[in-house]
Amino acid sequence: MTSQITIRKAALSLTAFFALNIFTFSSPERTIPQGSVEFTLGSYSMNEPRFEAAYPSGGLMVGLTLSSAIASNVNFYLDIKYYSRQGALTFSKEKTTFYLVPIDLGIRYIYPLGFFHPYLGAGLDFYFYYEDNLLGTVLNYANGYHITGGTYLRFAKSIPVMVNVRLKYTWVKAEENAIQIQLGGLEYSAGLTFAF
Repeated sequence: MTSQITIRKAALSLTAFFALNIFTFSSPERTIPQGSVEFTLGSYSMNEPRFEAAYPSGGLMVGLTLSSAIASNVNFYLDIKYYSRQGALTFSKEKTTFYLVPIDLGIRYIYPLGFFHPYLGAGLDFYFYYEDNLLGTVLNYANGYHITGGTYLRFAKSIPVMVNVRLKYTWVKAEENAIQIQLGGLEYSAGLTFAF
């Protein structure tokens, strides 16, 4: 509970900082002039104790991000990612597999600071998930929301290739057999971005 309050306070502080910069300073430099394509690789930790009891913690998440400039350094983004885990049921130790396809839609503001281009964003999430084990097969989806922050590392202005380092927290709850499951959690990733 304390960690969620801390995350919310940090997000509100960063939002206030970026909002102040959007409305008081104009930046001639645009990190992403029209749009971008990004390939990401990261780690995902689901905030659900029952999930961690059956599956190894953490796990690799791969994804593709598309973005489009709305105005100045305000961008719309679409993330499509893939996450899978294999584990064992807690009572029978039978094999269980889990697949997750998160789709995120959001808006972010990027603030150019030379080499660093920090950003803050928020949006909606649509999580499609599939689980298969001895108890049965589940194919369903759930909705939620997220906050994200990070920075683009721009090594040269003349080269439209950047590295993106990102942190994201998602709140997504699913319900199976009248039991609520928290599919959201903490994600940190790095990506290679091609801006145009």
